[in-house]
Amino acid sequence: MRILKRVTALFTAFTVCIAAVAFSASAKENLNYFVLGDSIAEGFGIKNPDEASYGKLVADANGYNYRNRGRMGRNSERLYEYLTQAEGYIEDVEWADIISVSIGGNDFLLNHAASLLAQGIIFNDYSKFDEIGENFYVNFSKCMDRIHELNPDAVILVQTLYTSWTFDYVKKPYQQAAKRINDAIAKYCEENPDNIYIVETGAAFDGHSEYISSDTIHPSAEGNVVLARLVQAKLFEIGLADTADLEPTAEGIDRDYLIEYFGTPLGQIITFLANLLTGNFNFAF
Repeated sequence: MRILKRVTALFTAFTVCIAAVAFSASAKENLNYFVLGDSIAEGFGIKNPDEASYGKLVADANGYNYRNRGRMGRNSERLYEYLTQAEGYIEDVEWADIISVSIGGNDFLLNHAASLLAQGIIFNDYSKFDEIGENFYVNFSKCMDRIHELNPDAVILVQTLYTSWTFDYVKKPYQQAAKRINDAIAKYCEENPDNIYIVETGAAFDGHSEYISSDTIHPSAEGNVVLARLVQAKLFEIGLADTADLEPTAEGIDRDYLIEYFGTPLGQIITFLANLLTGNFNFAF
């Protein structure tokens, strides 16, 4: 009788463990994953972002429910407007268990980037970059506070800006701009550590022009896979994914936006010059 009781107890414990494991896996698969922000979040550098943007790759790899509201040209100020005024945006934040945020590049690129780059290249003067970084910190803080207000339990993953150019004379000022944005992100996360994590992208992209699309800014199909793997590694680190590895579930198709926009041959010429000047030789020759 004692042996029977022990066997029954062991069997019950085993069943409970199996059920717990199954429940845990099922719970992770049913998580809601929301990607918001700029054109990087949108998957602008590929033709099929609905299938192969980094957010979709992450969602598919983990069985997450998925929504994406990344849009070209969105900066931190506009993002805050959507988080406070756009009903659909607000509903998606409230729906999400995990939120990936890509924001900050346009805070620099939409603020006279060409003249600021020239000022940095010619005069080594980055004083105006400080102002952009300070303004971004204010707006970014408001955005993250708003997300926490709408959904205190959501886990937020914030990507840093990578440097996409190779030649030092353009890379240095771009790095200076990215540093201001990334420092602001780090400052906020240090001051408000609950449920917010940084996904570092700089080291993975530095020196890899093949990860950048022909427009010299957005991740290529290969770059989206790299981003997906960085996000996946962070999700595994914080216990929201079962593995740190990610194999793409769909193949991205690279997009030649400048050719689409300007047509041929002008778009081809602009693409060639942009990549030649920035050192991304895989599209310059």
